[in-house]
Amino acid sequence: MADQSTYPMLSEKSWWTLRDKFKASIPANLSTTFVKSLLSLSSDASANNNIIVPMKRLGLIDDNNKPTTLANDWRIDNKYQATCDAIVKAVYPRELLDLLPDKTVDRSIAKNWFMSKGVGLKTADGMVSLFVLLKRGEVKEKQDRPSGTAKKSQQKTKALKTNNNTPKAKELGSSAMASSVPETKSYEKMSNRPNLHIDLQIHISPQSTSEQIETIFASMAKHLYGVNNS
Repeated sequence: MADQSTYPMLSEKSWWTLRDKFKASIPANLSTTFVKSLLSLSSDASANNNIIVPMKRLGLIDDNNKPTTLANDWRIDNKYQATCDAIVKAVYPRELLDLLPDKTVDRSIAKNWFMSKGVGLKTADGMVSLFVLLKRGEVKEKQDRPSGTAKKSQQKTKALKTNNNTPKAKELGSSAMASSVPETKSYEKMSNRPNLHIDLQIHISPQSTSEQIETIFASMAKHLYGVNNS
């Protein structure tokens, strides 16, 4: 398409809502009443300016507001990217596509380019958003869906949390904790001798007889260790 001073704007929310509606059933006519009801818009003018005119510029409806063949391809997932590519080539000039050839768009460059065509900042932002959406060419379901690895990880985490909350898991956890604590023996199961450390200094007279010495040690054994030799 030849270079233009203005380019279509369509919010991402409206884009996906309309596509979901087309996926369910292609409307016979994209009338202002249809659009207002679907997107909760306040007036015919809003429906026409914000939705119907951009849809025409994108080639998704004709001059009579009837969906085109391109609109049928647009709603089919495996044709979505090719449809977006076709719209980009039809709507935007070669200059812009040469400036931003990749699927990932540098928004600042794109905004500068749109503003160079005489539009304001807010309008340029709206044009950039739709341009980025079309260049990306990915259906919303694929953008939002977690990867297989992340999904499996989420399921595993959920399963672990569920299993850990079961009565059996709690019982096993308690048993494991109990088994990790060393058993404390009761005082009764231990030796009946007191666990004492005593330093004794015994002074025995050299004049003491062997019987007297035996009596001294017997008394110590009896009173300190509970040994009764009688």
